[in-house]
Amino acid sequence: MRDSAVRIIHFGDTHITSRPQFVSSEYFAAVNEINSVANRLKVDFGVFSGDLTQDGLFEDYVFANKLRELIKLPKIHWIIGNHDSRSGGFEVWEKMVGERDFFYVDEKVLFIGLDSCVPDRDSGRFGRKAFDFAKKILTKFGEDRIKIVAFHHHLLPIPKVGRERSNAVDSGEMLSILLDYGVDAVFTGHKHHPNVYKVEDTIIISSGSISSYKTRSGEPHSFNLVEIRPQKDVKIKTINTKGNALHEEIKTITRSFRMVNSSGGKWLRIVQLSGTDFGSSWNKQFEYFKKGMKLIDETNPDVIIHNGNLTYSGYSDEYEQAIEHFLKYKEKFIFCPGPRDLRGYGESLLNKYFDIEHLIEKENSNFYILNTSEAGTDIGVVGRRTQLKLHRYVHQTKKEKSKQFNSVVMHHHLVPIPGTRETSALEDAGDVLRLLVDTNVNLVLSGHLGKAFCTRVEKTVFVNCNTFSSQKTASSENSFNIIDISSDGAIVVSEVFIPSNFRRILGIFPGTEINSNVNSKII
Repeated sequence: MRDSAVRIIHFGDTHITSRPQFVSSEYFAAVNEINSVANRLKVDFGVFSGDLTQDGLFEDYVFANKLRELIKLPKIHWIIGNHDSRSGGFEVWEKMVGERDFFYVDEKVLFIGLDSCVPDRDSGRFGRKAFDFAKKILTKFGEDRIKIVAFHHHLLPIPKVGRERSNAVDSGEMLSILLDYGVDAVFTGHKHHPNVYKVEDTIIISSGSISSYKTRSGEPHSFNLVEIRPQKDVKIKTINTKGNALHEEIKTITRSFRMVNSSGGKWLRIVQLSGTDFGSSWNKQFEYFKKGMKLIDETNPDVIIHNGNLTYSGYSDEYEQAIEHFLKYKEKFIFCPGPRDLRGYGESLLNKYFDIEHLIEKENSNFYILNTSEAGTDIGVVGRRTQLKLHRYVHQTKKEKSKQFNSVVMHHHLVPIPGTRETSALEDAGDVLRLLVDTNVNLVLSGHLGKAFCTRVEKTVFVNCNTFSSQKTASSENSFNIIDISSDGAIVVSEVFIPSNFRRILGIFPGTEINSNVNSKII
């Protein structure tokens, strides 16, 4: 394969219609800029990431097909969006645009396009057939090529788009496939806001809109120019319809097998658990709790973090029972509430027993308790005021104590979790995720949905834990996590299953720069 760059024009969310939702002047300006870029540079192909039409109506498609002809690129991969699927529009798409699930392969690139849409719904779903299709094609053609996957719905929460909603309910499963099969770049649309994240070694790129009336935070209409060099860098430039570069960044793909040669040894051991559910109908579950605590004692942790749902109904006797069992760990115990803990009188009882939304320092580490739970709902929220407070805390802490390890403890997850359904997300997940990643928080711990999972977004490691002794678990057994952090910043995450005492490695991540004097070695 030739070691040369692949250049891609990434655009989407045109929302073409004869009605006011379509801003035709911006569309024509965008087309002129796209064609100009294609003439100046050797652009290999374009990726359109969905919502060609506003309502999926036949007349919308007729109008859109005329306007599509104005874009002069060597090839364009067209992805269907949720608006295109409205009113039976997915059938019109197949007749007038092309296949909804497809792949393209040449000597340099493997491209897979997937339909993530559910007709007449804004939210999405990939489904088992799409997963099987993607895995089959990646296995057959993925070797020695740049691997690209595109679909309409966003994969990670996007900032500046309001409430987190209309995502694909099985996005965790898709994320797992992309990471496991070493996909280099993912192209999405849907939220009308350009955004880029590096998740381990997969670059996830979202486009803005080039012609919809609906833009975000007063931003201009835009498209992306993406340049991918095999096994090297991915360069993403966001360009507005006037030809001005709005943003540019470079992400590096290493694709090396990472093991950590930690010369400094273990520096900090964190035990992470969630879902003890004191006060529920325990029976056998209480036996799991006692066995689990015995296993935790044997690990000799420096810090024990409980990521929520300590109690079942938030009653005082449940809190009393929980405090009794965790009292001997009070010097190393950190608690963040879950939705069950706020039931009944739980919200008032929290302040009686625990320090909530506060910066706690233990073992030369900073743990910020971020209460994301609300009484009466499983959906979480942080809020703009708390985001601002968190931002100030993180920046001030990094300024005053730059050599310390910084963690955020919360109940709700921010990164989709494989094997679960995205039905009770954090409302402002996009803004919170962007804040934590941009401020280089070392570690984010959560305990939602009863499934253990970890990954790294940019430099921040995200770890979610299974339930400890609750009957509500997405795994085959209750479990807890052990997070070992070395003195040179490496993080090793393990899951310990309580009934069987089986231990598995969830993730190994090179150094996160606890201090500037020591770097982890990667081999």
